[in-house]
Amino acid sequence: MKLEDAVKGRRSIRAFLPNPVPRETMTKILKLATWAPSWGNTQPWEIVVADGAKAQELARLFEEEGTRGTAPRPDIEMPVDFPEPFKNRYMKLGKDLLTYMGIEREDKAARKQHYINMYKFFGAPAVIYLIIDGGLNVPYSCLDVGSVGTTLCYAALQEGLGTIYLAASMHFPDIAKKVLSVPEHKKIVIGIAIGYPDLHNPASLFRSDRVPVEDILRYA
Repeated sequence: MKLEDAVKGRRSIRAFLPNPVPRETMTKILKLATWAPSWGNTQPWEIVVADGAKAQELARLFEEEGTRGTAPRPDIEMPVDFPEPFKNRYMKLGKDLLTYMGIEREDKAARKQHYINMYKFFGAPAVIYLIIDGGLNVPYSCLDVGSVGTTLCYAALQEGLGTIYLAASMHFPDIAKKVLSVPEHKKIVIGIAIGYPDLHNPASLFRSDRVPVEDILRYA
């Protein structure tokens, strides 16, 4: 697979088949991903894979919190608002996705179910948690985590797998730490759901658009 094909072919998958990802395949993906660049080669990421019963337990507990309407309590502060033009892009993504999935604006039940499905990791058989030590500088270490996370998304695509960066996976880090035996002083940065895409579901076929490079590029 050419790099260009991977970059343009990757999309966020929001419907997975239940088929488990073989651990040897998972390890192959993560070995490749850890060649990602990092600040001063610090490689601050720690990786914990929840699959099988652990992934199912997390999905159940997260779904319970989401159904109750529990407010997120993440280790890493999440944005709550965006200035323009970023807010418009964010809102457009949600509108375009739900329209593509055939969910009407007035269909509150379907919208709520989509929200709950995030906590169920969209049915993914595994979630890759990216974690940093609590003593690290959060902004720079999170840049590095983004680097290894994006690399693993492309590595997964090469193996016929789909992924999605899933903010909902880190809404309740205390639950994730307990289930996955992660020490309290560690910080959960993000979880990436991974599995075989359900290509019969429109939620797996949607692809967000991109701003033309001419709009964001300037040669000094």
